[in-house]
Formats: sequence, C-alpha cells, structure tokens
Amino acid sequence: MTVTGKVVREIGGEELGNIHIGRNITDYAWDGKDQYGDQLANGVYIYRVITTLNGEKIEKKSTQADKYFKKEFGKMFLMR
Repeated sequence: MTVTGKVVREIGGEELGNIHIGRNITDYAWDGKDQYGDQLANGVYIYRVITTLNGEKIEKKSTQADKYFKKEFGKMFLMR
C-alpha cells in the first residue's frame, strides 16, 4: 500500500504456491505492478504479511526479522 494507505496490490497463496509451516522459500517474484497491471512509481510502500490456515489467522513466532516490522507492517523502497 502507499504511505497514505491505498492498497495497490494483494498477493495471495495461489500466486505463492505451496506454503508449509516453518521457513518457506518460493519462486514468486513481484513485478512492481499494481492490481491493474500498472507499474508503480519509485517510492516508499508499506506491506503486511497475513497468514491463515482454513480461514483462521495464524499467530507468528518472534524472530530476528521482527525489527523490520512495526505493528505487523513493514516498509520497502521501490526503485528501478
């Protein structure tokens, strides 16, 4: 989403492929386009990872990656 809160793209499990409990690696690579196929501008974007199993939210375990998130949100800079 943009820094103003507009959702630009949602990536679901069907795009990521099989996900297993534990550490996951996928071949998925986001192309930097929004939900309409338009290329996003360079800038700061906010993201959130939500995991569910059978429709129920899965609580995550604490890891060293937590320092990159604030209240479940992470930040990335898109630059080409």
